Amino acid sequence: MRRLSLILLVALLALPAAAIAARADKGDGSFELKAGNGTFIMTGRGVLLAQMDKGVLRVTDPTPFDAQQPAVSGAEHVRATDDPNTMIYQGSNIHVRITGGKYRLHFRGTGVDLTAVGVGTADLTGSALSFDPGSWSADGSKWLDVPYVDRIVPFGTSTTPGP
Repeated sequence: MRRLSLILLVALLALPAAAIAARADKGDGSFELKAGNGTFIMTGRGVLLAQMDKGVLRVTDPTPFDAQQPAVSGAEHVRATDDPNTMIYQGSNIHVRITGGKYRLHFRGTGVDLTAVGVGTADLTGSALSFDPGSWSADGSKWLDVPYVDRIVPFGTSTTPGP
């Protein structure tokens, strides 16, 4: 009888915790960009993997003292800015990986492929010099062409203020 009471008590305590955890995950969405040519600004919270064939990447870490640091590789030139939380990477075959936390990335280049999971916005502007500025999809929607005129696309739904 004591064992049954203990099992019921543990089950009752576990249900609210599971409900809270499930509610926190509902905000996650996704954003994908393939073969993007132009300027793309990603601001958000979560996971992001990206590769750029050629161009300039400006990485800002809004929370530099958390455990999640952006990992960037492949750049031929790296330079600091006046902002100690921002670095600029330039060259070919640049890769970036963010495995959690907040981020702001500014891509200007060709062949940008990225996937973001979490909550945020994608600011898209296709290059006027490109016949094909690439395509994008947010939260599992159909693929659309990158616009030549600036467009801000939200992904995920925020359950807390700010990305």
